[in-house]
Amino acid sequence: MTAHHRHPALILLLALLLSGCTGWLQGQRPPPQTPHDLGWLPPPSAIELREVPLLAVDAPPWLNDLAVRYRQSGTDETALHSYPDDQWLAAPRELLLDRLQQTLLAAHPAAADPQSPRYRLEVRLLRFEQEYTGPSATAVVALQAVLKEPRGRRQWASPLLEGRVASATGPAGAVRGLGQATDQAIGRLLAWLGETQLRHAALAEPSP
Repeated sequence: MTAHHRHPALILLLALLLSGCTGWLQGQRPPPQTPHDLGWLPPPSAIELREVPLLAVDAPPWLNDLAVRYRQSGTDETALHSYPDDQWLAAPRELLLDRLQQTLLAAHPAAADPQSPRYRLEVRLLRFEQEYTGPSATAVVALQAVLKEPRGRRQWASPLLEGRVASATGPAGAVRGLGQATDQAIGRLLAWLGETQLRHAALAEPSP
């Protein structure tokens, strides 16, 4: 076979090798992660707020990514792990902010009140994880809040507000459980906020 005839055969061989490598590499790619939100919004709370404050939500840096996290109690309590095939649609801080905004508006019957909000509610997300204790799992969401009156320089701090829901093991249980635990923690925040507004009558009266 002459050199002239060998070139097409060599090119064909290289093309076959390249196509085989491409197919192998495509087969080795991990499947895309499944995105999750917090699920359906629960029915409106029976608690009615006198005013919906301006809202801000903060979180530590490790709760500002999309990972669905879990912790093993008793054996490796200081290590946070994440499920490799599942993730949140947005960072937990953003999911909480969106859920809080919807819940606060639903709890305020006079949402069209033309008065500007006079108070600011600052919420810090402390925990957002599934916790394993032996073979069982619990979804845990912990918050702390401060209600501030910038004009009068008064403020009221909440106790630790925690939602704990027994969950199925694995990522599906974590996602469902954390959605329910979030709503539970928000319900406790709402109760504290309503009690604080009632306790301090000035919150219900327009500022002079």
